[in-house]
Amino acid sequence: MLAAFAIVALAYLLGSISFAVVVSNVFGLTDPHEYGSGNPGATNVLRTGNRKAALLTLLGDGLKGFVAVYAAQELAA
Repeated sequence: MLAAFAIVALAYLLGSISFAVVVSNVFGLTDPHEYGSGNPGATNVLRTGNRKAALLTLLGDGLKGFVAVYAAQELAA
């Protein structure tokens, strides 16, 4: 039961990380909330013209979803 709670808490915290904001800061780009659609995501990061930053944002967002689902599957097994 404690392991399940820890995984849920970790998944929540991991999901709260905005990779668009993190990657934009690392690359010295404008905050993705301030341009385009205002939605922090890979498409909005791509609007800066930086393909590498957009790809890293997409991979980061996909990976955090994968980790959460994988941990839940391992807990259920």
